[in-house]
Amino acid sequence: MAIHLNHQTNNISSSSQVLTVDQNGAIIVPIGTTSGRAQTGVATNGSLRYNSDNDNLEHYNGAWQHVVSLPDGVTLQDKIDETSIAFAIALGG
Repeated sequence: MAIHLNHQTNNISSSSQVLTVDQNGAIIVPIGTTSGRAQTGVATNGSLRYNSDNDNLEHYNGAWQHVVSLPDGVTLQDKIDETSIAFAIALGG
């Protein structure tokens, strides 16, 4: 896999269209404050950043939204209020 760095357009791409980080590595995303969002110039759908004001990873999809993260030992099932779930089953015939 070849990695291409285009300094004129600030793009990184790979020949396979997938960028893999070594299994022991990490990706460090931009870190900034809530007020710094407007200064980033990256309010484009799919943007990802870490908000240091509220200690949350956030993404942009028309507005900045938190990426859900659960503490160790907590499952999504633990967070579901089953008393408020309603569903319908449509039977065809």
